[in-house]
Amino acid sequence: MSAHKPAPAVVEFYFDCACPWSYLALGRLQEAAIRTGAQIIYRPVLLAEISASHTAQAPVAHDELAAARQRYRGKDLQDWARFCGVILRDPGPTDSSWAQRGAIVAQRAGCVPAYLGAIYRGRFAGQQDISQLAEVTALAGAAGMDAEAFDAAVRAPDTLVAVRENAARLLHHGGFGTPTMLVGTDLYFGNDRMPLVEIALARAGGMRLVMPGEHGS
Repeated sequence: MSAHKPAPAVVEFYFDCACPWSYLALGRLQEAAIRTGAQIIYRPVLLAEISASHTAQAPVAHDELAAARQRYRGKDLQDWARFCGVILRDPGPTDSSWAQRGAIVAQRAGCVPAYLGAIYRGRFAGQQDISQLAEVTALAGAAGMDAEAFDAAVRAPDTLVAVRENAARLLHHGGFGTPTMLVGTDLYFGNDRMPLVEIALARAGGMRLVMPGEHGS
């Protein structure tokens, strides 16, 4: 009798299409899922609503310190973009409501990876305005979705309800921003946590990994 094969590991991916770090994490998570045989559950959220749910406010930084952090953020984004092999020109904050609702429609249609690829490339490489429904619909069409059907489906009130339910779920698990990956009850925040996510997925899927410090054992 063959040994029982563990069920595929599952990772929940909480993201906002306006968040450049979510863009960087997307491809890396998809590659990690391929390597570990894991399944990704895509959970679009609105980062502005997540942030508003946390009442504790950090002290206002001095102007000079804030400027230094902003300069480093720009450099850090470009360092990661080169590492991930993507073009990333961050146009700044925007209303991503239509894009997030569109991700719900794309998920229901079984084509969310193609949709997210088109949306993220459109925003961060093509500088397209994803706050506009027409732009989001055009990008959905470029991803292979029927533009007319998408436009009708994305306007349905239940798409916004689904996005807000994802936000509530993220907050319930102690999340506070994007990108967040949830493997079981283990929460990982940030693009730079992807190696830890891949290790968690491998373990959950029954894979034996050689960890740092174990190579000589």
